[in-house]
Amino acid sequence: MKATGEVMAIDRSFESALLKAVTSLEVKATGLWLNSIMEMSDKELEDKIKSSDDERIFAVAEGLRRGVTIGKLHEITKIDKWFLNKIKNIVDFENKLKNEKLTIELLRKAESMGFIDKDICELSMINYEELKKMREENKIYPVYKMVDTCSGEFAAKTPYYYSCYEDENENIISDDKKILVIGSGPIRIGQGIEFDYCTVHGVWAIKEEGYQSIIINNNPETVSTDFDTADKLYFESLYIDNVINVIREEKPEGVIVQFGGQTAVNLAQKLHQMGVKILGTQFDSIDIAEDRKKFSKMLKEIGIAAPKGESVTNLQEALSAAERLGYPVLVRPSYVIGGRAMEVVYDVETLTKYINEAVNISENRPILVDKYIRGTEIEVDAVSDGEDILIPGIMEHVERTGVHSGDSITVYPPITLSDEVIEKLIKYTKEIAVKLKTIGLINIQYVYNGKEIYVIEVNPRASRTVPILSKVTGVPMVKLAVNAMVGKKLKDTFYGTGLVKNKNLYAVKVPVFSGEKLTDADIYLGPEMKSTGEVLGLDGDFDKAVYKGFVAAGFKIPEKGNVYVALKEADYEEGLNLIKDYIDAGFKIQASCGTADYLIKNNIDCIKVTLKDALGNISRGNIDLIINTPTRANSIETSGFKLRKKALEYKIPIFTSLDTSKIFLKAIRVERYKKDIKYKTLKEYLFRK
Repeated sequence: MKATGEVMAIDRSFESALLKAVTSLEVKATGLWLNSIMEMSDKELEDKIKSSDDERIFAVAEGLRRGVTIGKLHEITKIDKWFLNKIKNIVDFENKLKNEKLTIELLRKAESMGFIDKDICELSMINYEELKKMREENKIYPVYKMVDTCSGEFAAKTPYYYSCYEDENENIISDDKKILVIGSGPIRIGQGIEFDYCTVHGVWAIKEEGYQSIIINNNPETVSTDFDTADKLYFESLYIDNVINVIREEKPEGVIVQFGGQTAVNLAQKLHQMGVKILGTQFDSIDIAEDRKKFSKMLKEIGIAAPKGESVTNLQEALSAAERLGYPVLVRPSYVIGGRAMEVVYDVETLTKYINEAVNISENRPILVDKYIRGTEIEVDAVSDGEDILIPGIMEHVERTGVHSGDSITVYPPITLSDEVIEKLIKYTKEIAVKLKTIGLINIQYVYNGKEIYVIEVNPRASRTVPILSKVTGVPMVKLAVNAMVGKKLKDTFYGTGLVKNKNLYAVKVPVFSGEKLTDADIYLGPEMKSTGEVLGLDGDFDKAVYKGFVAAGFKIPEKGNVYVALKEADYEEGLNLIKDYIDAGFKIQASCGTADYLIKNNIDCIKVTLKDALGNISRGNIDLIINTPTRANSIETSGFKLRKKALEYKIPIFTSLDTSKIFLKAIRVERYKKDIKYKTLKEYLFRK
C-alpha cells in the first residue's frame, strides 16, 4: 500500500460518483483528463495504461478518446468491462459537450453526469456568466438525498446527505441558527488527521453555543464524517461549486474555514467574493498572511523582522533576486500544502533547475525567494479574540531551519530558549494576531539565530500542532476559538490570556515516515514535508520523553555497535564532536571515503568503507545506525539515495540531520537503563499536584 488517504463520493450514478470523487482528490484534474497524459504518443499512452499507478484511470479515459476498444483495455488492465463502459459514457458525453450547442437539457444531463461548471464551460466553449445565467433562469441546482442507513427496511432518519440532480429533495432544512464547518478533505502528506480533530472539536463547541452544527467533508475514514458527529453532514467534494450549493441550501449564519487546513483556507477568497460570511479571521487577513508583499509591509509597520524575500514570476527575476539576497535562499510556490516543492538552494545551477523543472511559474503563479536563515525554529499556536491572545505552549524544533515543521522532532516546552526570548515571542505573537485582526486560531513559525527573532510564516488557521498542544496542556484551543468567533472574550474564560504555565511535563513529537513504501521518494529531511504521521513521548524527564517518542515511532534503539557516517563537506566540522560523542557512548565508526579522510586527519579512529561495502554491511547486519547528510537531495541517482533506501529496507535508523543524530543519543542512554521508565495516563501528567 502506498496511499496516505482517500475520498468517497456518493451519487445516483457511477459516472457522477466517479467524477465527484476525482474532484474531491484535490489534484490537478477535475475531470478524467490530465494534460501530461493527453500529450503522450500512442506508445507512451499504452505503456502508461499498463503501469498500474495513480494516474491510470486518466490514461484509460484517454485511450477511449483515441479509439482503443473496451476489449483491448480489458485485456491490458483486467478492469471489469462494466467499469470501462461507464468511463466510456463519460468520454462520450465530453464529445457531446464539445460538438453540440449547450441547451438547458444538455446542461441538466452534464450536471447529473457529474461535470463541474469549469469543465462544462471549457468543453462547450461558453463563458461562466452564460452558464450561470442558464442555471439561475432555469433553477438548475442539485437536490439532496439522505443516505439510507436502514437498507430500505424502514425510513432512515440519519442527517447525512449527498447531492444529485433529480426532482425530489429529501433535505430537511431547519429554522435554527446554524454554522457550517468546511472540513479538510483527503489525508495526504502535509495535511492529515489534525484538521479533522479541529473540525470535530469545532462542531462540538458550536453545539454548546446553541447553534446547529453542519459539516461538509468527503473523507470516509474520519470522525468528522461519522453521521452522529455534527447535527448535519454533507458528504460532498470540497470544490467551490459544491460548497456554494450547500450554503445556498442551508443559509448558515456563517462559515468556518480555519479548521480545514489549507484546503478550506483556499476557498476563502471565492467565498468572500460571493458574499458568504466567514466566521473568525476574515479573507483580507488571510490574504495578507499569504501574500509576501502585503505580509512584509505589515511586519515592517509593527517592527518585527522577517527574512528578506521577493516574489518572482520568471527565471531571470529569480536569479536576480537570489543574487541580491545572497545564497543560500529558500524557494517555494505560494499557497502550498506541506511545503510542497520547497527547497533550500545554494547556487545558480540548482536554482535554474528548480525553476525549469520543479514548478509552474507565471504571473498568476509567483515563486517566493527568501534569504535562508539558519537557527532554532520555534512554533507558537495561539487563540485570539482580536484584542488578547492565549498561548497554551511554545514548541521548539530539534532540527534547525531547513527541515519542514511536520518532519522535525518538536519539543514542548522549549529547552534552549531564554526567558527574554520567550517574552519576545509572546509580545510578537500578540502584535501579529491583533494587527491581522485574527479571531480564532493562529500559528506562527519563528527562527532564532542567537541574536534576533525572525518570523518565517503566519497561518491564520489551525495547524498540525493544535491537537498536540490541546492534549498536553489541557487547554481546549478549538473550543476557545469558536467562543471567540461568536463574540466571547478570552479574559472572561477560565484560561485567561498570555502564556499558560507548564505543568512539569515534557512532550516530544517524533515524525513517522513511510519511505519503504514509496520506492522513488528520498527520505532526507528538507523543506518539503515527507512524514505520514507522528507520535508523542511524554514524561517528567526530558531524556525519557525523547526515548518514549523514538520507541513509539518504531525505531530500533541500539545500545552498542557500528555507526556508518557519510557527511557532506559543509557538515564535517560540526559533525566531528557528534562522532566523538558516539565513540564515547561505546560505538565504533565506519565512514565514507571523504568523511573518513577528514576524521582520520582529526585523530578519530574509524574504518574507511566504500559505498558498495557499506551496502553489503547493511545487508549482513554489520551497521546499526547511519548518519548521512545529503549533498544533492531528491535525486535517485546519487550514492546517498541508494544508501538511504537500503537502510530503510533493513529498518536501520538513518538520520539526515546532525541535530536528529544528536538527540538520538539521549534515547540510546535511556535504553541502557530503561528499568527507570514509568508510564502514566495523560490525566495523571496534567492534573498531578
